[in-house]
Amino acid sequence: KPVATERRSRPRDGRLRVLICEDETDVAAVIAALLDAEGFSSDVAPDIDTAMALLRTRDYVALTLDIKLAGESGIKLFHDIRASPVNSDISVIVISAVADEAKRSLNGTAVGIVDWLEKPVDSTRLHAALAKIVAGKVERRPRIRHVEDDEGVLAVMSAGLGPDVLIASAKTLQEARRAVAKHRYDLVILDIALPDGSGLDLLIDLPQETGVIVFSAAEMDEKLGDRVQAMMTKTRASEIDVAKLVRRMLVASRNAAGPTVQARE
Repeated sequence: KPVATERRSRPRDGRLRVLICEDETDVAAVIAALLDAEGFSSDVAPDIDTAMALLRTRDYVALTLDIKLAGESGIKLFHDIRASPVNSDISVIVISAVADEAKRSLNGTAVGIVDWLEKPVDSTRLHAALAKIVAGKVERRPRIRHVEDDEGVLAVMSAGLGPDVLIASAKTLQEARRAVAKHRYDLVILDIALPDGSGLDLLIDLPQETGVIVFSAAEMDEKLGDRVQAMMTKTRASEIDVAKLVRRMLVASRNAAGPTVQARE
């Protein structure tokens, strides 16, 4: 089974890559040819294990998914991907002889499925789905986890950040730990005083590349150093102040060479 040794979103020819989850060799070849004509590179995964291995080691702009995959459930693969710490928000195009049946089975849990295509593949609809994915992927929405037990603070922060980010909350330390174990986040906004412990205990669970802003009424240790990019006190800064800082940090991160934001308030 071909597995890449490094993560990169584009192969050497510079094209975006799509993962084809399909166990019928001739059908996979047709999809690969259609993708090639659209300017995409592709890999083929004939089963769930290969698909998950490739998703762990390569970045894909999208995947095509057959619901009946080598005697396994493509729906299970879909849920495994959504629960995975990598590529969990990948766009999916269902290409299956039972696309309508799958649509009914997922029953509202089909987050991130761009289209449902029956076999044989309609090249016009595939083109439209890929165009929609690329348009949405040009500027991927940053993923933020706000660890905070105050509903009011959560609501104001979410409104202040607006629709350009994907923000989810965690009201306890344990809930936050479960979330960061499953998903990668660009940024974590962290309260210290949580119902079941100190939010600072979450720091050990976060990858180094995840930015951290501490926003808390509790006293903060200035020795947190480089692991926390910003510390803001609720008595001296508002949720809108934090939202503005978040946007600046995300822009700096996106530009890659941008300086790390340091704030002590």
